[in-house]
Amino acid sequence: MNITLILLVTTLLLWMAACAICGYRGRFVGFLGVLLAGLTLNMVWMVYGLQAHPLETNALIAQGAASLYAVCAFSIGWFAARIRRAWRDSRIL
Repeated sequence: MNITLILLVTTLLLWMAACAICGYRGRFVGFLGVLLAGLTLNMVWMVYGLQAHPLETNALIAQGAASLYAVCAFSIGWFAARIRRAWRDSRIL
Protein backbone atom coordinates (compact mmCIF):
# COMPACT_ATOMS: atom_id res chain seq x y z
CA MET A 1 0.00 0.00 0.00
CA ASN A 2 1.02 3.53 -0.64
CA ILE A 3 1.88 5.61 2.46
CA THR A 4 -0.59 8.30 1.35
CA LEU A 5 -3.40 5.78 1.19
CA ILE A 6 -2.52 4.43 4.63
CA LEU A 7 -2.53 7.97 6.02
CA LEU A 8 -5.91 8.76 4.44
CA VAL A 9 -7.56 5.57 5.72
CA THR A 10 -6.11 6.12 9.21
CA THR A 11 -7.41 9.69 9.23
CA LEU A 12 -10.85 8.48 8.16
CA LEU A 13 -10.92 5.87 10.94
CA LEU A 14 -9.86 8.41 13.58
CA TRP A 15 -12.45 10.89 12.32
CA MET A 16 -15.20 8.27 12.44
CA ALA A 17 -14.09 7.25 15.94
CA ALA A 18 -14.35 10.89 17.04
CA CYS A 19 -17.87 11.04 15.58
CA ALA A 20 -18.83 7.84 17.39
CA ILE A 21 -17.45 9.15 20.69
CA CYS A 22 -19.48 12.33 20.26
CA GLY A 23 -22.57 10.18 19.69
CA TYR A 24 -21.79 7.98 22.70
CA ARG A 25 -21.47 11.00 24.97
CA GLY A 26 -24.38 12.86 23.37
CA ARG A 27 -22.28 15.84 22.35
CA PHE A 28 -24.16 17.29 19.38
CA VAL A 29 -22.18 20.53 19.22
CA GLY A 30 -18.93 18.57 19.42
CA PHE A 31 -20.16 16.38 16.58
CA LEU A 32 -20.84 19.43 14.43
CA GLY A 33 -17.29 20.62 15.10
CA VAL A 34 -15.82 17.23 14.20
CA LEU A 35 -18.03 17.06 11.11
CA LEU A 36 -16.98 20.52 9.95
CA ALA A 37 -13.29 19.76 10.54
CA GLY A 38 -13.54 16.49 8.62
CA LEU A 39 -15.38 18.01 5.69
CA THR A 40 -12.83 20.82 5.55
CA LEU A 41 -9.92 18.37 5.51
CA ASN A 42 -11.68 16.32 2.85
CA MET A 43 -12.20 19.37 0.64
CA VAL A 44 -8.60 20.50 1.13
CA TRP A 45 -7.40 17.04 0.08
CA MET A 46 -9.62 17.00 -2.99
CA VAL A 47 -8.69 20.52 -4.13
CA TYR A 48 -4.94 20.44 -3.46
CA GLY A 49 -4.18 16.71 -3.56
CA LEU A 50 -6.45 15.67 -6.42
CA GLN A 51 -6.73 19.02 -8.26
CA ALA A 52 -10.53 18.88 -8.16
CA HIS A 53 -12.78 21.92 -8.44
CA PRO A 54 -14.74 22.51 -5.19
CA LEU A 55 -18.14 22.51 -6.92
CA GLU A 56 -17.39 19.57 -9.19
CA THR A 57 -20.04 16.84 -9.08
CA ASN A 58 -17.63 14.17 -7.86
CA ALA A 59 -16.31 16.44 -5.10
CA LEU A 60 -19.83 17.20 -3.90
CA ILE A 61 -20.73 13.50 -3.93
CA ALA A 62 -17.59 12.76 -1.88
CA GLN A 63 -18.60 15.43 0.64
CA GLY A 64 -22.08 13.93 0.86
CA ALA A 65 -20.62 10.47 1.40
CA ALA A 66 -18.32 11.78 4.12
CA SER A 67 -21.30 13.44 5.81
CA LEU A 68 -23.21 10.16 5.75
CA TYR A 69 -20.19 8.32 7.18
CA ALA A 70 -20.11 10.83 10.03
CA VAL A 71 -23.85 10.61 10.72
CA CYS A 72 -23.69 6.80 10.74
CA ALA A 73 -20.73 6.79 13.13
CA PHE A 74 -22.50 9.29 15.41
CA SER A 75 -25.67 7.16 15.33
CA ILE A 76 -23.75 3.99 16.19
CA GLY A 77 -22.17 5.74 19.18
CA TRP A 78 -25.52 7.12 20.31
CA PHE A 79 -27.19 3.70 19.95
CA ALA A 80 -24.37 2.01 21.88
CA ALA A 81 -24.87 4.50 24.72
CA ARG A 82 -28.60 3.76 24.78
CA ILE A 83 -27.96 0.03 24.94
CA ARG A 84 -25.44 0.53 27.75
CA ARG A 85 -27.87 2.71 29.74
CA ALA A 86 -30.71 0.23 29.27
CA TRP A 87 -28.44 -2.64 30.31
CA ARG A 88 -27.31 -0.76 33.43
CA ASP A 89 -30.87 0.24 34.35
CA SER A 90 -32.18 -3.31 33.97
CA ARG A 91 -29.83 -4.80 36.57
CA ILE A 92 -31.43 -6.22 39.67
CA LEU A 93 -29.45 -5.48 42.80
